[in-house]
Amino acid sequence: MNENVTKETIDLPIEHPLEKVFGIEQGTTMLPTVQRTTELAVVHSYDDKDKEVEGKFQEVYDAAMGAFETQSQETELVEGKYKARSGEVAVQFLNTALEAARSKSALKQHKDKLVATVSGQGPKTVNNNLIVADRNDLLRNLKTLDLEAKVVDG
Repeated sequence: MNENVTKETIDLPIEHPLEKVFGIEQGTTMLPTVQRTTELAVVHSYDDKDKEVEGKFQEVYDAAMGAFETQSQETELVEGKYKARSGEVAVQFLNTALEAARSKSALKQHKDKLVATVSGQGPKTVNNNLIVADRNDLLRNLKTLDLEAKVVDG
């Protein structure tokens, strides 16, 4: 989404079931995971909540992309019969990231519309008023310049 993305691989200690089988000390197996962080571009925000919402969308996107990369790495390590399911899970993470990107895009479109209408660049509204009156009354009022509004029941 932004070009200011940093990715780093962190090795997290996990308790693997084979550690007991081979007599290895618990918690010594390291699982590489990818952590992504994105620096948001500074833009004119509509209000304070706007920046928070955009940050949450970006956080969801980063988490989903990190989970996808981790799951893709895991797919290569699992047994053959589980690879397809692991790939499906990775695709679900990609769908989550895609939905976050779409939501962020829709938010930007709405903000752009609001900024355009507030700054006067948006469409102009023309209100036409309708007067229901008799032609003779209208001409009489124009001649005498009696511009007071008259209520006509009808």
